[in-house]
Amino acid sequence: MNIFSFTAHFDSEESCRNHFKTERDKIGVACKRCGHTHHYWIKSQWSYECKQCRSRTSLRSGTIMQSSNLSFLIWYKTIFLLSTTKKGFSSKEIQRQLGLKRYEPVWSMVHKLRKAMGKRDDRYTLEGMIEMDEGYFTIEASEHDHQTQKAGRGSKTKSNVMVMAESTILEDIETGKVDRQCRYFKAKVLDDHKAEGTDDTFKNSIDGEQTIVFTDKSTS
Repeated sequence: MNIFSFTAHFDSEESCRNHFKTERDKIGVACKRCGHTHHYWIKSQWSYECKQCRSRTSLRSGTIMQSSNLSFLIWYKTIFLLSTTKKGFSSKEIQRQLGLKRYEPVWSMVHKLRKAMGKRDDRYTLEGMIEMDEGYFTIEASEHDHQTQKAGRGSKTKSNVMVMAESTILEDIETGKVDRQCRYFKAKVLDDHKAEGTDDTFKNSIDGEQTIVFTDKSTS
């Protein structure tokens, strides 16, 4: 989806809310009080009302947007920015692009979205011809990263990451030239260099037994 089709579909707060409700209805809503799954829709309150105990559940409750005061339109614009460009967007840049005054709510929103995107990617598996290797990536943590606050603002850490790329060998029929193209890839942070952990990580990332793996001669 490009920016023109996005603005055509999601041009207002109500259009974003209606789309969000449609997608949530597909999953279903369970009452947080009695667990009943049948509800009335109270549009004036943008809430579900349980048919059994009359308890109400807001449209945001139980979702990634729970407890957020940012509008649905802001959430949707942020999702668009994070998912439709190869260039990474920092929370500060998204704050600037959206013209928001406070940084903290934007950082919290982006953090939740990236976590959700990571969980989604975990469900995808690779197949066919796969190239696998390990690499070290330096991560510079911001002052808002709770895991690195103890190490001080702007601290840097190195993570050992397994990188798996699903590739296809392409051959030009006329020239016979062989080209290589990466289709999909996965990257996983490894806890250690032990072969057991590496094997488990790889097995959970591939689909099917007809898989060809290219890698180096690392003992792990």
